[in-house]
Parts: sequence; C-alpha cells; structure tokens
Amino acid sequence: MNKNTLTQKQTKQETMFGTYEFPSYEEIMEAYAKEFANYILPKGDTIFGFWMQTLADLEFLDLELQGLTDKYTIDPVNRVVKFKGDEEFIRLRVAHLEKVKGKTTLYTDLVDKFGDTNAYAFHNLYPYKGKFYPRVVRTLINTFRLNHNSLLLDPFNGSGTATHEASLMGIKSVGIDVTPMGIVLSALKNDLLFIEEKKLNFTANELQNILETIENKKWRHAEPTIHKLMLAIYFDTVDAFVRTSRYNRKGKVGLFIEKLSYIKNCYKKTMEIKEKYGLKFEPARIIEGDILELKNMTELAEKFDACITSPPYYFSIDYVGKDKIAYDYLGADMKKIESKYLGMKNNGQIKGNYSGMPLRVAMYYEDLKESIKNIFWSLKPGGKLAIIIGDSTVNGKKIPTTLMTKKFCEEVGFKFEKLIFNPLLGARNRAIRGESVIICHKPDGV
Repeated sequence: MNKNTLTQKQTKQETMFGTYEFPSYEEIMEAYAKEFANYILPKGDTIFGFWMQTLADLEFLDLELQGLTDKYTIDPVNRVVKFKGDEEFIRLRVAHLEKVKGKTTLYTDLVDKFGDTNAYAFHNLYPYKGKFYPRVVRTLINTFRLNHNSLLLDPFNGSGTATHEASLMGIKSVGIDVTPMGIVLSALKNDLLFIEEKKLNFTANELQNILETIENKKWRHAEPTIHKLMLAIYFDTVDAFVRTSRYNRKGKVGLFIEKLSYIKNCYKKTMEIKEKYGLKFEPARIIEGDILELKNMTELAEKFDACITSPPYYFSIDYVGKDKIAYDYLGADMKKIESKYLGMKNNGQIKGNYSGMPLRVAMYYEDLKESIKNIFWSLKPGGKLAIIIGDSTVNGKKIPTTLMTKKFCEEVGFKFEKLIFNPLLGARNRAIRGESVIICHKPDGV
C-alpha cells in the first residue's frame, strides 16, 4: 500500500466480512519503531558498542574483559556487561563497549569524533594496503594486560598500526619492517603525536611552493617530521590522480592543501582527546630491519612482554607495487625491496614437508617459521604472541596459512591458547575473505 493512500488517523473500511478499523501509516511506523527499540537498545549502564557486529567481536570482548576485569558476565541478547574491576581504567582502555557504568568510553569518543571505528588519530594518514584493524590491536593489548612498564614488538610493522595504537595507549613499543615506505609512515604517525601544532601551519601559497619544490625534487625541511609529512601527502595526492579523475576539478594543489588540512584536523581531535582524558602518549622505536635477521640485534633477546603482528600476505597483496609512485620518486630499487619479503630470500632448499604446495608457497612457509622462531627468541618467558593471519588463494588453490602458522608456533615452542576467525566484512580482495587471530604464549622456564 502506498504511503500517500494512508490517512493520519485510523480509518474504517467495509469488507465482505464486516467493518474494520485500520491503523494509519504513522501509527504503524510508530508501533514498529517501539518494538524495534525493545530488541536493539541495550538495557543497562555498561553496553556494547554499536560496532560489535560479529561473533568474533563477541569473542574479542570476552578476551578484553579477561584482561581488564576481576570478574564479569556478558549478556549478548541485551548487549550488556556486568563486571567487577577498576571502572575508570576499563573506560579508558576497552575497545568494545560504548559505555561503562553509564559513562562514555574513550574508544567511543574516538569513534564519534573521527566518525570511524578504525581511522582515528593518524591511523588513516596514508592509504597503506594490508593494514590490520587498530581495534584488534587495542583488544590484544588489553588481553595481554600490558601497561606503561611493558614493551610490545611488531616485527612486521608495515605502516605502524600496532606501534601507533600502543603509543596512544601509553605502551612502549618497537616496530621493525623491511620497507622504506613503511618506516617513513610508522615513524611519521609516531612523530605527529609529539609535534607542536604551530609547525603544521602553512599558507596556501606556501603549500603551493612546497608542492612545486617536491615535484622538482628539491624539497628539504629542517624539521624531519614536516619533511616526511609533505612527501607522504604528495605521494598520496599523485596516487589519487592516477587512480581516478574525480579530483580533476579540485586540482593537484587543491587536493594537496585539503590533505594537509585533514592531517591538521586529526591532530586537533587527537589532542582534544588527550587533554580530556589526561593521556600520556608513549613514543615508539621504529627500526628498518629484517625479522629473519632479528637475532643479529642481540639486545632484543628476551626483551619483549608481547608481540602483536601480521605477517605479509605476499601472494595476495602487492606490498611494494602499491607504493610505486613513492619508490620511483625516491629512486628506490623496488626489486631489492621485494627480495627481502618472506619467501623471496629462500634459495629453494626446503626443510619442511609441504607436499603438493607450489615452491614459492613452501619458501614462504620456511621463512614464516623462521620468523616465528625469532619472535620466540625475542619474548620474555611468559611473553604473549598474537599473529593475525589469513588463508590466501594461489592459482585457484586455497593455501592453509592459518593452520600452518599455528603448527609453526607450536613447533618452535609456543603454547597455543586460542584461535579467533574474524570475517572481513565488505572485503574487496577475493583472495582474502577473513583473518584469524592466533594467540599463544612462551612457557615460563624456557
């Protein structure tokens, strides 16, 4: 029935069965709204975040509460939690609750202020492919009970999601990666947390001159953070024009200015959150290095309380090619960078049994196992490990990387604890439809 045919009030209608009263369109919608609210609105003062959509989210919440509370119960039907513990501490740390004892959580404030559950602070600084979700990192930091005295490692740090989230939470961290662009971005995210706001102020004319200077490859700035920031914005701007014509009317200068404005806005919002909650950000240490050569850094032996990382999905994501514009500009040897990735350094001498798998997959697995062995070496006894990994498809064949990774963890000495499958809702990459979080610990006395 069309809305226009319904009246504001109940109407009488004669039928062959008699005369009946029918509610108006407005009355029907009001009744449905009330009934719907009864089902979806949490009934309590400690409630789920609206972003909790999957069973994996429920498992992540359960993990968080194990690390943050003394005792708790979860009511998934009414989307509420009851717990015993430090209410204020939980409100500052938890990533899956919208409110704690009636008060908005810090994470909810981040989501509301930035309008996104993952692109807050400087996480969305640059469109780096293969990033994992900051909310997952926050969850695992809480699960592992890390605090300001703890030290976190990510040996596949990429653009710095783990180290940036740790910094926001006041956790010390070390990020290691082999890609120059990853090092630039992760260091930049870190440095922007500690820069003075006035250093981000430029006039439109100054920005136009900076853009021209960069294009002429003469860009230099005394402040390293500003030097890296302008290059990152330039690479992002050029990439945007290569990918689509939607920015043509705005022009390269206009988009360059707009992107800096976005960064400044992120800075302002982040500092507002910092001041509101009295946060203390912790600087991260960023190292350009190779996980396969980690033991050469002898000072890192049994150094870390936890490792949260996501090894590269080499066969599904072109980690080097995606930054071709940046590497061409910097004159970097992309083949040399690519040769440092897992599976690329192996000389083809396979130790393990990978029957039926393509040689390059077997080589990848060999390097992956060696990487996990080095992580084991770097963790303190009792140290925690979380690996975010997914199964890829190579030549139409599914490669069971998740189960192989779990197997490698156990073979090098880790004690397996839990595996959570997290579907990637709306994933564009058909080769990867979901990720798994593998959680282990290094036994004491090892």
